[in-house]
Formats: sequence, C-alpha cells, structure tokens
Amino acid sequence: LEANHVVNLEKQLFAVSVGSFPDGSPLTVSYSQYRNSSFFPRLGNAIASVVEAIPRGGILIFFPSYSFLRKCVKCWNPDEWSLSNGDDDIYPEIWARFLQSKGKVVIEPTGNQDKFEAAREEYASKIRQDGECILLAVFRGKMSEGISFNDDNARGVICVGLPFPNSFDRAISAKKSYNDEQRKLRKRTSLLPGNEWYTQQAYRAISQALGRCIRHAGDYGTVVLMDSRHCDDGAPVDGVPRAHRNLPKWMRYNVRNLSKANVMHGGNGQRQVLGGYRGLQRELTKFFTEAPVYSQKVLQKQKSDLAAAQSREKQSATMSFNNKTGQWTQQFAEKEAKPPIKNDGKMSRFFSPRPSVTQESPYTANTQSAPTPNEVVSMSTTHHDRANVGLSNRPVSSSSESQPTDKEESLKKDKILVNANENCPPNARRAF
Repeated sequence: LEANHVVNLEKQLFAVSVGSFPDGSPLTVSYSQYRNSSFFPRLGNAIASVVEAIPRGGILIFFPSYSFLRKCVKCWNPDEWSLSNGDDDIYPEIWARFLQSKGKVVIEPTGNQDKFEAAREEYASKIRQDGECILLAVFRGKMSEGISFNDDNARGVICVGLPFPNSFDRAISAKKSYNDEQRKLRKRTSLLPGNEWYTQQAYRAISQALGRCIRHAGDYGTVVLMDSRHCDDGAPVDGVPRAHRNLPKWMRYNVRNLSKANVMHGGNGQRQVLGGYRGLQRELTKFFTEAPVYSQKVLQKQKSDLAAAQSREKQSATMSFNNKTGQWTQQFAEKEAKPPIKNDGKMSRFFSPRPSVTQESPYTANTQSAPTPNEVVSMSTTHHDRANVGLSNRPVSSSSESQPTDKEESLKKDKILVNANENCPPNARRAF
C-alpha cells in the first residue's frame, strides 16, 4: 500500500538526484570502485559540497554497507588513518570541511546496544547544544529504521549509492532462482522476477532512510540521492522517469535532477536544478529561507485548529457538523414539541381510558349487616366440603342425613381405583 505525504512537498521538501562529481564525471557507487584510489576522495568532496550547501540543522549520510563506511572514514579522517597504520591514502581536508561546516561528526557503531545508545545521545546532545551535526550511518541499520529525527535533528538526508544486497550471498541467489523457477514452471505470476525482487530490496532500504527527514506536518528538509542511477534518464512512464519509479509514491513525482548545464534541456524539463553544484547551493539557500516561514504557518494553523476543536468539544451539546457544507452550526436549545396523536377511532381500543373499578366490601354498613356466628360456621363448613369433593361432584349433604360408614366409603374408593386402573396403559397399571 502507498499513500501521499501529509506535508506540502513543493514547499517543505527539496529532493534532488546528483549523478556526477563536481568535475562533471559520472558518480556511480559500486563494488568495482573499491579499488579505485581516486574514487573515495572525489566522493568525499562531492558529499562535503552538499553538506556545505545545507545552511542549518543536522545531516544524516547513509552508506550502502559498514565496510564501505569504514573505507570512507579511513580515507577522510586522519585519526582513523593513523589507527590503520597508514595503509591507505588520506585526504584530511574532507574531514576538516565536515567539522568546519557542522562542528562534529558522529559515526554509527557496530556492536552492542550500549555503543549505539552512546552514539545516539552524542548526536542528540550536539544538536541540542549547537543545532548542527553530521551522522554517518548505513542503510538497514538502527539509525535508518528505528529512530525519529524530527526538526533540526535531520534537515538533510544524503543517500550514497544503492544498497543492493550481496549478490554472492547464497540466500540471495537462491531466492532469485526460486522466484524465476516458480514463475516459469508453476505460473506464479504473483511473485516478482528475481532481478526485480533484488532491486526492490535496495529501494526498500532507501525508503526507510528517506523517512527520517519529514516527521510531522510542520517539518521540512532536503533529500539528496547521490548516484547516477537515480537521475532522470529521459524516458518517463506516466510522467515518472524509470529511475524514480521505485521510490516512494510521495517522492517519485518531486525529485529534481542536478544538471551542469545552465539551460534546461531534455529529461524532466522543469524539474532540473541548473548550474551544477553552485546552482544546487543557490537552490538550497532559497529553500531554507522560505521553508521555515511556511512551516511556521502550518504549525500556527495546527494550534488554532486544536484550540477551535477543544472549544467545540466543550460546546458539543449545542453544536453539530454539517457534512454537506463542512461547517459547524448551532443546534436548537429546545427540541420541537411533537404533535398530538390523532384518534380517528381505529386505535380507540389502545387509547381509550380503562374504566375505574371500585370494589365494595360485603361487610360495609351500606350493603348488608355483618354475619352472625352461626352463619360464619355454616359458610366455613360448606367451603370445606366442596374443596374435598375430589372424585365426584356430589351435592353438599345436610347434617340431618345419615353419613356413610367407614366400610362403605372404603369400598367406593376401591371401585374408583379399579376403574381408573383398567383405563390406564398396561405398563402403567398397578397390581392389586
């Protein structure tokens, strides 16, 4: 998934690709250049020229690997050269230009976490103290992926070369062969071809490093891609040069190309930076003059919007948002009274009032007089006899009639039980 950036890239980001040294020769960082004695001093002069063109803030410089970084430091730093027993040539003027421009250079260490935290704190304290410092780091390292360098911590990010994985690594070559075989034999077109997957790994590492520059809506900075393979080759696809298609979506349309010529020609036309390294210095001076003003306006607008949102939150009971107009409007303080329900007769049984029922005691003086003691005894006897009828609804006998004997009563009960047993299912019958 890809998305646009939160900032105004035209005013808060200056992205440029540099494909040549100050003398005009092509700048291509590759393993074949390791044995070229003149490559590292020329690369150091090119990086120092870009560093001097960035007027303020910290600068992050990312290299393809730790071995490449150590090679550069040994060539530029006289202290490191003395520790290496002077096996290589040294160009101390490059390191002196770094120190004169930004005051201090911090190198990302290899090893345990304590060394990493010490280097991080050293860089951060220098930024807090003087507002300027240089950090030399590598792609895919901790400095390129796990740290947020916001505001003056990273006003410039310089990416040196393309961080391709080691092609001689057996795991890398096996992955490339696997993708090609799966696409050919199993028709798995969802897998990238081996070479495209290999290129994707390099640009993923570059994207992580590029993200160190702009960290919030009011941030600004410059990104410099130092390699001829980043430059516009004059063959745009959907308005994007092939050299920029693998860059993040928010950046691929905003990369300008450094040109030594003073007149625009070919390539990406209006996106060129004319005049070589001198022209780049002029453009960067202009950018760092205008970008802080615009970013300050963005921050002020954020504060005003936050204050307005907080006030709306307090008045949320009386305010409502209209999605069509995009405006906040005040609600009515009181709800409109609902009209009464019309009773047209169809709903009369639901809405007609229930009649009031008044219960009068049978013992009130207005209806009848209280019963005598003999009447109370007669009433209780009658209710007792009716409750014990049980098997037959015989009428209540008077006290003058002769009562059945116990033997006769027992015979009647047995007869009733026999009749009931005959009417039951066989498995439910009871044996006598």
